[in-house]
Amino acid sequence: MAGLIVIGSEGMIKGFRLAGFEVMEAPPPKTDATALVERLEEEGRYAIIFMEDGLFNSISEETMRRIRKKGLPVIVPLSVSAGWKEKVREESPVARLIRRAIGYHIKIKK
Repeated sequence: MAGLIVIGSEGMIKGFRLAGFEVMEAPPPKTDATALVERLEEEGRYAIIFMEDGLFNSISEETMRRIRKKGLPVIVPLSVSAGWKEKVREESPVARLIRRAIGYHIKIKK
């Protein structure tokens, strides 16, 4: 057991596949991931499983308790934005640098 796998939607796993990770396309939405996780646990090939958070939340509490007690595989939920149209307004790098340096937030006009 030393592998790592990423489980998610087609759009999400493309990037991980390009980066060289082993990937698996997630089952259809609103599917219980308990059977999938139990199968991967039984195979024993993966120490870490990255999984979309929606799928992660569908794993039964009993299965998660057993896996936590056993210690492996470690299942890590990944939060993926719904679409590219979402735009998050971030603080500019210059403002962040100034705030860190002087400990005060300054608004910079463009």
